[in-house]
Amino acid sequence: MDFSQAIRTAFYQAISTIQLSGKVIPVFDGNVDPSVLIPVINGASAYIILQDQQDNLSPNQTMCNERILSNITIRIVTKFNTAGATDRTVSESISTLVQSAIRTGRNHNLTSPNINIEKVAFPTIRNVDEFGSNQTAFSKVLIYSITSNN
Repeated sequence: MDFSQAIRTAFYQAISTIQLSGKVIPVFDGNVDPSVLIPVINGASAYIILQDQQDNLSPNQTMCNERILSNITIRIVTKFNTAGATDRTVSESISTLVQSAIRTGRNHNLTSPNINIEKVAFPTIRNVDEFGSNQTAFSKVLIYSITSNN
């Protein structure tokens, strides 16, 4: 298994059981599977996408193992079937749950049998708002930096 797949698998395992209002939030790797039922919470369809990823050699190498720096983007999407919706609380609540599932204080909660995940930095966080004639979507984007080796 290569680094990219091991990192995505560790993130997926950490967040795939997240629930809000008693509903499991589905997690997709890259694309939304149209056969999966998307839950509606407080009027918003909600799901999570493991979106973008990149891996690079770390400039700080150890003598024993190759150290890799990775970035992964997690996008939390909430869609309302009304134009002009303004409620970001669902995406913000899911974001809090995702962050707690990945990191507790200064420690991370990610594991992999294939690589050693040394460090998971606090994410870069941003909001993305999209407005259409019939829908409004609010996304919370979390970009994590990970240091790992094999």
